[in-house]
Amino acid sequence: MRHATLSPAKKEADLTRLDQMIDSLGRFPDAEPLMEHLHSARIYLLGAMPEEYLISIQSAQQALEVVPDSKLRGGMNETLATLIAEMSHPRD
Repeated sequence: MRHATLSPAKKEADLTRLDQMIDSLGRFPDAEPLMEHLHSARIYLLGAMPEEYLISIQSAQQALEVVPDSKLRGGMNETLATLIAEMSHPRD
């Protein structure tokens, strides 16, 4: 399966999104599994490993139930869905 290649600007924007999500989870001690997926996604994005990055953000989306704040959980779900869509549809 081919995955999108992100431009440097898009990569930086995605890193910022991941960092914001990680920062917002700091007040939820039960969110550790989700934070691990987001940290992995960040590492794979920096390492130009698109398949692993996609798997990590999909895993993060599946782990969102640990976020007790429904507004935060919904926003994170939208962000992760956008990141998944970007990687799932390569530009030709």
